[in-house]
Amino acid sequence: MINDRGAKKWTSIMLPEHVKLLSAWTEEQKLVEKPVLDEQELERIRILVMDSLNYTLPIRVVYWKDGLFTKRTGIVAKVDELNKLIKLDLLSGETFIPIDSIKSVRI
Repeated sequence: MINDRGAKKWTSIMLPEHVKLLSAWTEEQKLVEKPVLDEQELERIRILVMDSLNYTLPIRVVYWKDGLFTKRTGIVAKVDELNKLIKLDLLSGETFIPIDSIKSVRI
C-alpha cells in the first residue's frame, strides 16, 4: 500500500465524524496479534531471564501489550512462577511483565 498522501488530501471536504472514524481505523490497523512462540524460543528466553536474575545483567525485553509491542530495558528482580510474571527493575521504577506476552529477550 502506498502511503503518499492517502486521505490527507480529502480530509478538508470530509465530515468530522468521517475523519474520526478514518483515524480510528488506521490506528486499529497497526495492532498485531499476540505472538505464539515455539519451545526452543521459550527455553532461550527462560535462560536469558534466569541469567539476568542470577548475575544482575541488564536485559531488553520486547513484549506484547494491548495489540502493540513494548520494549523495556532493566534487570530482572523476581520471577513469579505462580502468577507467571517477571518483575523488571527499570531506571525509572519497576514493571511487571506477563511471561506469556514476551516476544524476545536480549542481554
